[in-house]
Amino acid sequence: MIGVNEAIKTVLSKTRNLSEQTILLNKSLGRVTSKNIYAKLNNPPENVSSMDGYAVKSSNLKNISKIAIKVIGESSAGKPYKKKIKNFECIQIFTGAKVPKETDIILLQENVLIKNNTLTYTTQKPVKGQYIRKKGSNFKKNSIIIKKNELLTSRKIGLALSANNTNVNVYKKPKVAILATGNELKKPGQNIRSGIISSNTLLLISIINSIGAISTDLGSARDTIKSLKNKLRNINNYDILITTGGASVGKHDLVKEVLIQLGMKLIFWKVAMRPGKPLIFGKLNKTLILGFPGNPVSAFVSSIIFAKPLIFKLLKLNHKDEVKKGIITKNLNKNDKRQEYLRAIISYKNNTYFANPLSAQDSSMNLALSKANGLIVRKAYAPISKKGDKVSIILFSDLHTNI
Repeated sequence: MIGVNEAIKTVLSKTRNLSEQTILLNKSLGRVTSKNIYAKLNNPPENVSSMDGYAVKSSNLKNISKIAIKVIGESSAGKPYKKKIKNFECIQIFTGAKVPKETDIILLQENVLIKNNTLTYTTQKPVKGQYIRKKGSNFKKNSIIIKKNELLTSRKIGLALSANNTNVNVYKKPKVAILATGNELKKPGQNIRSGIISSNTLLLISIINSIGAISTDLGSARDTIKSLKNKLRNINNYDILITTGGASVGKHDLVKEVLIQLGMKLIFWKVAMRPGKPLIFGKLNKTLILGFPGNPVSAFVSSIIFAKPLIFKLLKLNHKDEVKKGIITKNLNKNDKRQEYLRAIISYKNNTYFANPLSAQDSSMNLALSKANGLIVRKAYAPISKKGDKVSIILFSDLHTNI
């Protein structure tokens, strides 16, 4: 049985490079850049005013008490003043408007006295270049504005577009196939008298799609070799296969056996964790395989501990350590040889997290999972934790807002 940290390192060591594609920028939210994005123009494209006021020659202001400065026109955004400005002349200017080359300061409109269309007085202490946004001060043409291997957020998409980019090079999304297994699984919406509704697939699809991959539902397989092989016949079309159920040692747990028959190289089986112990990891040609236990909580925990960092590694994204410290609100017994993930309700008060472990920790109880907003992480052989002790926690909101 392999430890959790070693298992994660092993999974991540088996990744390969994804191919790239060019897509429209307006379709790129949440994608990862495969090449640097460059500015195709200067921003601003010319010297522009950052405020409403008057564009003036700073040298003319020394004698303003003796020689008034005539207002000869105006410049607004998209409609610049095009004539030459002489000594002791100025123009009214508005935010975002081009600053005439003969002027070098903007006097704010509230800081000047205009009389008979002339500027006769200012309370503003003149500083050359004041309230002028210099050409290229935001970014310069041909400069890198977004680096390779960055997640495209709404802010970065806005930046790329402002630099006159309409397309972007990104990594293709990892293709993830999800297969549920078990004779007991039923489709939702039916009149259920026995068995259970197959809910793991939708749970996993929600997680997988949220963290940047694209999922395909292979449906449910019965606990027979024939049914499993039939469902897995096109598995080479996917980067990752995730199965749920059939991963343990029972008579009907056939997933590992069938995958090996199909050519999977088994890399490890069983992880020292609770829930999620009978986890399968292997490789079939280029397809990485994660075989999760069938209980909903086991599938959920396994997905955030293994599938999330795996997908991030494929996308060249850094997998951040989301573990924080919090204060336990109940006593916990000492732990055994398995790393433990306890569902908890976590609150935040006075700059401190407080973790209240739920009483229902059976891996089949997804009602408790839906009420939880985080996990308490306890290392193998952790000693007794008393109320008020510090513990490690994972907040679901740190993983993704949808999780």
